[in-house]
Amino acid sequence: MGNSDMRKKMTVSGPEKLLYITLGIMFLALGVVGLIIPIIPGVLFLAGAVYMLSRGSRRVKQFTDANPTISRMQARVEKLDAVSIAEKVQVTGLTMLQAIAVGSRKVAVGVRRLFA
Repeated sequence: MGNSDMRKKMTVSGPEKLLYITLGIMFLALGVVGLIIPIIPGVLFLAGAVYMLSRGSRRVKQFTDANPTISRMQARVEKLDAVSIAEKVQVTGLTMLQAIAVGSRKVAVGVRRLFA
């Protein structure tokens, strides 16, 4: 896929554009709140905001293309489009199982220390 094909793919029009811009603004607001409140992952939401806004706005897309760090991040996100839904669900499930196993172990160690 050439560079001009990527640009066509990355920007949209009509209702889809409105959706991306709306989501981008919501992610931007959550990202700013996340920078203030440490419980919310602010940087993650800011990265999502940049991605969403670049899909809906040509100006933001031009900015992200000019920034090599953001451009590399977007290229990685675009590679996820090639992964099937079944593979994404499988990876998500395995990640959740790992998180449950690690969390359960930490709780067991904590309880053991509490009663030891």
